[in-house]
Amino acid sequence: MSMRGKDGLFGVEKARTPRLLVYIDGSCPLCTRAGHLILRLDLLGLCQVTSYRKDSGFEGFGLTSQALDREIHVVWQAGEKHEVARGFDALVLLAKFLPPLWPFLPALALLKLTGLGPKVYRWLADNRTLIPETGCKGGACTPKDTRFPLE
Repeated sequence: MSMRGKDGLFGVEKARTPRLLVYIDGSCPLCTRAGHLILRLDLLGLCQVTSYRKDSGFEGFGLTSQALDREIHVVWQAGEKHEVARGFDALVLLAKFLPPLWPFLPALALLKLTGLGPKVYRWLADNRTLIPETGCKGGACTPKDTRFPLE
């Protein structure tokens, strides 16, 4: 199951296929919060955020669950063609399409150029918390509003 973003800034109906398809890990509270933030910042209505654990459509783009386990993936679609950005590169790509993040593009470019951005991203991805598929006793380990998509 996936969660579509809202209509664009001017209420224009989104195209059937989003320009940016963002695959996150729905079992990771940090990832789900990031997914919700992406949708809030998507003023142009270009993004669809989905958990790869619930939506196997990623296979159609040649992606594997093992790769998606490791880092965020963004499929950038232009008509029938698509490109895939992973990890820190995916965050930089998203920033290019999310107007509220435009002021941060120079800093992101510098982080990429120095290699620090990918290293910090890798550390965060490798040390994130995962919630078991079976859940937790009484939902104790699930921070409020972090499961994706919201039900």
